[in-house]
Amino acid sequence: MSTLARERFSAPSSPRSTRSISSKSERRSRDVLRFIHITDTHLLDGADDTFHRINTKQSLQAVLAHCAARYPDADFWLFTGDISQTGAQKSYAQFESAIREYDVPVYCVPGNHDTPQLLQQVAPECPLDSIRVISLGRFSLVLISTWIANEHHGKISQRCLTQLREHLQNSKDQLNVVVLHHPPVPVNSKWLDEIALQNNTDFVQILDNHPGEVLVLFGHVHQSFDQQLNQLRFLSTPSTCHQFKPNAPVHLPDPLPPAYRFVELDTNGCINTRIHHIQ
Repeated sequence: MSTLARERFSAPSSPRSTRSISSKSERRSRDVLRFIHITDTHLLDGADDTFHRINTKQSLQAVLAHCAARYPDADFWLFTGDISQTGAQKSYAQFESAIREYDVPVYCVPGNHDTPQLLQQVAPECPLDSIRVISLGRFSLVLISTWIANEHHGKISQRCLTQLREHLQNSKDQLNVVVLHHPPVPVNSKWLDEIALQNNTDFVQILDNHPGEVLVLFGHVHQSFDQQLNQLRFLSTPSTCHQFKPNAPVHLPDPLPPAYRFVELDTNGCINTRIHHIQ
């Protein structure tokens, strides 16, 4: 089961560089960027442990196997937080054992359930107190932490907001893909909107002041979300384990199966995206 959406994006005209992508993606033309968005894996400490009656490692492995078979030439896999449910070292060992079966670059941002320092040991580009910018030729992947200790909501530090503003000022000719865990816009579910990004107005204003289009990817909400706001496109993706009912005032489960999102950007100004649910 899958859904497909197509949308126009303006094309950037010249590359800027702050950090290079791995050699696998360097073999691809930078006129097209193809990647997988995966989120909210909620891995536990043991390979046989279950969460809401789901073996979250097995469901992640099924998603990754589908990704690898369906999109073997993806530039990278992007994980938008809550990699772990427990935040423990053993849960990140489960994550590492799942991803190391594949020769695909992996980028992560931390979610509220994560321990960012432990996640960074597995995914070195995971942001902590600074943004991480991955240069992809005419594209930039901007990784931002919204993690706050012992809180379910998120916030971007003033330092990271300043860094984001400066990066966008210096990348007017690039298409920026900005990545975080907490939703920066309301998703029309009262309970989720209460534990979203707390300083979302500051964040969105910085993006809105940028003259070019920006694609924003986030997790946390365990459902598909797609909104265009001026030149900003906001996308979320269902979880690799359990889903939340959209437009619900309180937490309600959704019986949809695990999922991931495929994203393709090109410099002619197109974005193609497809969600795959794994039965």
